[in-house]
Amino acid sequence: MAEKFFVHEVRLGTTSQKGIVICDTEDEARQAYHAYLGAYAYGHDPNTTFCQAMITDMSGGVLLPETWNASEEPAEE
Repeated sequence: MAEKFFVHEVRLGTTSQKGIVICDTEDEARQAYHAYLGAYAYGHDPNTTFCQAMITDMSGGVLLPETWNASEEPAEE
C-alpha cells in the first residue's frame, strides 16, 4: 500500500467542526494543513475561538502540529 498522510482538523466557535483529510502526498497534506489554519486560525475567522491541525503519517508519527486558542492571544492595547 502506498504511503498516505492525514490532516486532522478541529475548530470550535460559533460552529464546530472536526475531520480528517486523507492525502496521497506529504505536499498535498501540507497544502491542506496551511489552507485550514489560514482560513480559521489566528483570528482570520471571527467565529472561531480554537483551531487545531496536524499532519500524521501511516505509522502514527506526528509531522506537523499546530494549535491556536483565541483565549491565549494577548490583549490589544
